[in-house]
Amino acid sequence: MRSYIIALIFVGALIIGGTIGFFVTGFVTASSIKKESTFYYDPSSPDLIESLDIYSDIGEVSVQYNSSNTPHYATIDVNIEIGGLFMQGKSYTDFFTAESNWWNPSTAEFTLKVKPDIWFDPSYWFKAYNVTINVLLRTDIVYDLTAISSTGAVKMTTKNGVVLNSTILDTSTGSVALTSSTNVEFQGIVKLHTSTGGVALNTLENSTFLDSLTLSTSTGSVSLTSDRTTFSKGFQLDSSTGSVEMHMNNCTVGDDLIATTSTGSVILVSTDMIYTNDVNMHLETSTGSINANIIHNNDLNANITALFKTSTGSVNVVYRDYNSTDGFRFTSSTSTGSVNYTFLTAEAERLGDVLTSLNYNYPSVDTYTFTCTTSTGSVNVDARSTI
Repeated sequence: MRSYIIALIFVGALIIGGTIGFFVTGFVTASSIKKESTFYYDPSSPDLIESLDIYSDIGEVSVQYNSSNTPHYATIDVNIEIGGLFMQGKSYTDFFTAESNWWNPSTAEFTLKVKPDIWFDPSYWFKAYNVTINVLLRTDIVYDLTAISSTGAVKMTTKNGVVLNSTILDTSTGSVALTSSTNVEFQGIVKLHTSTGGVALNTLENSTFLDSLTLSTSTGSVSLTSDRTTFSKGFQLDSSTGSVEMHMNNCTVGDDLIATTSTGSVILVSTDMIYTNDVNMHLETSTGSINANIIHNNDLNANITALFKTSTGSVNVVYRDYNSTDGFRFTSSTSTGSVNYTFLTAEAERLGDVLTSLNYNYPSVDTYTFTCTTSTGSVNVDARSTI
């Protein structure tokens, strides 16, 4: 028995001593690896629209425009830092593909790939990456731009007056953000997507989207903030788990507006929207509320069909229309909850769960026709209209 205890003590001492020695060695050989590289895109035969693709397994991708003259069609600055234990004697090529494989000037593709971990090498156990890829574009060039990071944020800021064709920003884990300055024109499709993280689009005055616009995430919020922006083909905003918010001021819309989430609220705040066609407005969530605040001082110039739908949660609408050539109708339903209308009898009348402005059926009156529905929750509408 005594020999058994001594053996246990000996084995324990070896384990403890080995563990201490392992970490002492790790800290003694701790280090940081840095790699900085710059690539230039200068096509031999320039096109009217230049394609540029950025792919990275990890890191933040940041796209901006030049603030002073630059001779290059695009400049890509790569900054890599790998830190951790057992790093002494290591090179960046132990963790990433070689620099010579990153840039293909003939296809205008940049690709940064992470090598698979080596399970028996402790330097991979404790490593930490800090990777940034900064892309500088020229304001006088029209681009087809794709920027994708598997793990990391993707963000882009434009300059006043630039023109882009298609714009795709995507990441699997991380946020995606696009800020559009004034007088920017997007001629092709615009897609902002992440699987886990938020998606945000902020547009300043006179931004124009001539083709489809899609913002989507699986887990995270989706946010659209726009001032005096034109959405010729409307837009679609989607989240599986997270809120969807739209804040729109004096925007022009030519096609359907769709905003959905499975778990989370949908929020719309709009002031003086301008419609160039009859459109459908579809706001829907399974678990969460629908909240809409709609103000019109201008003529609709179109007929809007709006569906506000949730399974579990309330539908709350504040509607203000100060133009006598616009009318509204609300048709509401709920399985568990109440339908509550606030209105003036001089402006509207209620028949059951239908609330209609007195001028709704007048000739030459443009209309907002709302359907508000929830299974578990209330429908609350506060509507005012000049008739």
